[in-house]
Amino acid sequence: MRRDGEGVSRLWGRGSLVTTKLSAKETAGTLGISHFEAIEGERAPRHLHNLEDEIFIVEGGQVRLTVGEETETLSGSGLVFLPRGVPHSYVVESPKARFYVITTPGGFERFFSEAGYPTDLGNAAPVGDRWSVDRTQEFAHNLGLDLIWGV
Repeated sequence: MRRDGEGVSRLWGRGSLVTTKLSAKETAGTLGISHFEAIEGERAPRHLHNLEDEIFIVEGGQVRLTVGEETETLSGSGLVFLPRGVPHSYVVESPKARFYVITTPGGFERFFSEAGYPTDLGNAAPVGDRWSVDRTQEFAHNLGLDLIWGV
């Protein structure tokens, strides 16, 4: 059981907070769950997963998602299934958004917990120049996540 505020939290992007709620280690590899408290402009560039399916659940705010060639905006709440092998991306369009990323099988949540920055830098303080797409791509590669970027 994880309550609000529980889990392993890291600063992400330019000032969002991502918390690993359940890891593959805790679920015998079945799934991983991460929760985002994201700020406007937070995004994932177009990419695809070869190892896992992803479920994206928005619980508040406005997030524009592109899956394959289709783009939709989820406002308030909603979800989208992102099957492995299908290119996708997202961008937060409201001042703040809260959403979950669930992957099955688990393991992808390590990307957030290892590539994110410790929260002692100041909870939700902008990470600024310390963040880069190249850095996240390197972490994904080093973790063996088999992501393909820019597809």
